[in-house]
Amino acid sequence: MSATQFFPLSPEMFALACETVSRRVSRLPFLRSGVMVTGELLGVAMECLNAEFNKTLTLRTPSNTAEKPQDGLDRCIEERLKIPGKTAVPVIADVLCTAGIAETVEISDRFSHRTQNGIRLMSPWTWHAASAMTPLVRLQGSGNDDPLSWMSMCPVCRTGILNRVVGKQLFGIPHTDFYMECTHCGAKYIPVGTQFRLVSIAHVRDPLWRKNLDQTFSAETWSAIAQGTRPGGNPLVKAPSIKPPTPNPISSVRGIARMKDGSLSVPSGEKTLYFKPVTLNFSGGLKENIFTRAQTPLQEILKNPAFSHLVSPVNARYSRCLPLKSGIFLGQLKERHDPFYREFLHDYGDEKFGSFRLAEADVAEKRGVLMVAVNLSVFAVVNCKDSFGAEINNFFGRISPEDCFLNGESTRCRINALLSINRKDAGIYIHKNEHDDERQRIIELAKGDIPRD
Repeated sequence: MSATQFFPLSPEMFALACETVSRRVSRLPFLRSGVMVTGELLGVAMECLNAEFNKTLTLRTPSNTAEKPQDGLDRCIEERLKIPGKTAVPVIADVLCTAGIAETVEISDRFSHRTQNGIRLMSPWTWHAASAMTPLVRLQGSGNDDPLSWMSMCPVCRTGILNRVVGKQLFGIPHTDFYMECTHCGAKYIPVGTQFRLVSIAHVRDPLWRKNLDQTFSAETWSAIAQGTRPGGNPLVKAPSIKPPTPNPISSVRGIARMKDGSLSVPSGEKTLYFKPVTLNFSGGLKENIFTRAQTPLQEILKNPAFSHLVSPVNARYSRCLPLKSGIFLGQLKERHDPFYREFLHDYGDEKFGSFRLAEADVAEKRGVLMVAVNLSVFAVVNCKDSFGAEINNFFGRISPEDCFLNGESTRCRINALLSINRKDAGIYIHKNEHDDERQRIIELAKGDIPRD
């Protein structure tokens, strides 16, 4: 038997399917019956159904049959997404039917002559090899010169599609025969000759799109922006120069110099203290959106006094999300460009973090003063009452999702991000000292803001 041929879902139809589910069922992604319904799961289910001649599949693959049964939707999804099909299929089938994309049917098994529950893709949502290649459903930038094909993905939110609105006028905008409006974020574009101008952003507050407000580009350029590139494949935005995620170094530590061996000399009254650099072993790359892994339900998070000011806004706008895990809830907000997610995090909760440990075992059990510096600028001075190993490995070296929240460890996140992002220029320097009073006197040299004593 030849392998099933899955014709890829066109970008335009995928965007329309996601928007249809978001409007008629719930905003993607969302959690239902323990299954995370995402655009990927939606698209794969539609491609599995469309690959069949009659656009129909049984929900579950028949078992205990004399002949090898035809795969059901459960096995198709299981093979393509590597997730339990028996768990996911009832959920995605209900979502597809509720959204009007598919319908339930009864299928008669030709061997056992028993009927089974199945699902069929509705005719308007089917496609074939030729339709998948027609210019009207391809994104601009792949050789298509049709100026309207950029409407398959909104350049602002990259989720909705653009509808052509006629018979209406935008307040304060000169008369036009039509304008384009995003079905998801409400962004509006007006035609200017053969080009289009972004004149309104309804819900998105991302500074990147504020920069593009009132800008006029061709359809090709807007389509490239939607894909995160400029025409020709160049990146849309140059990678920004990485800056320490902290406002200012401790300015009161003066006269620091770097020695030939890499140590930092720090004046201490009539003496000079030497801080030796230590090696940090990083594991893995930078990790983003760590807060989205938080498992505590949203309704439990709100019981903490640190979040008392958010109870009313959540009850007014997101009450149906209270049973969700807080990480999933905040992840959905960020994915939809909803800035409200930042209200749950401290100033450094949305940084990029890394994992590291102290490499030198001979100093791990020693106590003293730890200094975090970028080049010759000091950003933190810490009294290590336990040991250098405990401070570096267990406190600064790893960040948990809970550390990112308002009631979490902002200093921990601040220092971890500083060291992880600036691996070439930032480092930890130690000065061994077993006497607590002497360590405290060294700390007092830095009369600025000491994050943790």
